[in-house]
Amino acid sequence: MFNGKQVHIFLKSSARKTYEQFVRRGDQQSRILLTIYEKIKEVLKVNPEYGDRISKRLIPKEFRIQGVTNLRVVKLTNSWRMLYTITGNKIEIYVFILTMENHDNYDNRMNY
Repeated sequence: MFNGKQVHIFLKSSARKTYEQFVRRGDQQSRILLTIYEKIKEVLKVNPEYGDRISKRLIPKEFRIQGVTNLRVVKLTNSWRMLYTITGNKIEIYVFILTMENHDNYDNRMNY
């Protein structure tokens, strides 16, 4: 619960594919990332605003086209980032995880 509202977390297409790849691979790095993801998910259920806010002007066009008006980033490990957006209503909050990607892909997506 966050401010008296139930928080629901969903993996969007790109993040879902990455999550499924981690599960299939099962190597040490994948297991570590899955463990961190599960911990971050629990944190987001209590505080969906946990991640660092990205300025609206820096939201990539691909996300703006999808209607994303706010974007946050969470560091999973030194080399992996997770991007998500928050929406909701008076009763519930929805957290949509958009991507989980390595730092190089994140830097390219964000034009850093």
